[in-house]
Amino acid sequence: MKDDTGKKEQKEEKPWTDSLQQDFERILSVGEECINPAELKALLLSKRETGFNLYDGFEPSGRMHIAQGVFKAANVNKCTASGGTFVFWVADWFALMNDKMGGDLEKIRVVGEYLQHVWKAAGMDLENVVFKWASEEITDKADRYWPLMLDVARRFNITRIKKCCQIMGRKEGLLSSAQILYPLMQCTDVFFLRADICQLGVDQRKVNMLAREYCDHAKIKHKPVILSHHMLYGLKQGQAKMSKSDPDSAIFMEDTPEDVERKIMKAYCPMEEEVLTDIVQEVQDAGDESMNLSQDKLKNPCLDYIQNIIFAPPGASFTAGDNTFSTFAEVQTAFLGGNLSEEELKRGLIQSLNLLLDPVRKHFTENEQAKDLLAKVQQFKREGSPLRTLSRRLNLPELGK
Repeated sequence: MKDDTGKKEQKEEKPWTDSLQQDFERILSVGEECINPAELKALLLSKRETGFNLYDGFEPSGRMHIAQGVFKAANVNKCTASGGTFVFWVADWFALMNDKMGGDLEKIRVVGEYLQHVWKAAGMDLENVVFKWASEEITDKADRYWPLMLDVARRFNITRIKKCCQIMGRKEGLLSSAQILYPLMQCTDVFFLRADICQLGVDQRKVNMLAREYCDHAKIKHKPVILSHHMLYGLKQGQAKMSKSDPDSAIFMEDTPEDVERKIMKAYCPMEEEVLTDIVQEVQDAGDESMNLSQDKLKNPCLDYIQNIIFAPPGASFTAGDNTFSTFAEVQTAFLGGNLSEEELKRGLIQSLNLLLDPVRKHFTENEQAKDLLAKVQQFKREGSPLRTLSRRLNLPELGK
């Protein structure tokens, strides 16, 4: 707009307030990395009145471990308390492409509903949380989704896309044709859902960076901010992350108190850094690569749980031995200094974890719908998941489309 002299009027700069600073710091605390903080500040300034969207996608693929449950609930609450709307992309078609639940969309649907119950019971504030099923949204808005996906696809060569397939925990040589589509579609999701912030794990960083690269190719001015949260270690020595295929590698949301005690008491818990040898161990899972962006030579999963699970809720404390600690740094110093024994640390962790899990156990005991969903998920696990033919599950005429 021009003034009476014909000169362009300068836009009045919006003030950076104490409230915005608090929101900024709260959101930053969610991520191990933010790309980039300056863009996040600009986003909060420009959308402080209209709000902004964050997104995370999840494959309904079985039981939920504690990082997906308690850790994710705490992170979502921080984001929505800062003015954001959190969109969960229930990636049922993606689970099918990744051969989860045998490619059976009916089973995948049940698991997706079960996961939503877990989050509710774990304390996630759902007021500003939206769940969208990929199969429904893509089918209903196919005229918008597929042209966008094709435009993403034509901007990158196959080599670049294959480098993103770590997001599925797959090695390049073992990919099916459908799995090559996975990163293309996940990149498309960012723009389809109009996400301002990609709030996924560090393991999804490569495809989120692909979305930012696409903005350069497509001349999109405002790139999505990437807020990558920490990936918790597995409970066993040398496990860079938890594994659903190894029940003892993690605490799961419906574990009994006895399960929690057994797993934590057996968990790897070093006080000193490991001395590396010249033996190079082959990485069995492509997703293990670059799981953590911050340097941690100790790699103690018990301390990792205390820092990222127990101290995740605001104002949390941790009691072990005869002491109550108000910060993780105090716990770490006491343990590494020999003032807190391994058994005291583990006993305190067991007690704290069970307090967090008790509301979830109660929900799945008293809520009939939740109890039924959990029984079905457990039955799926006992039965196994033989691969189903895809044509039966993606028959759009049967869906009335």
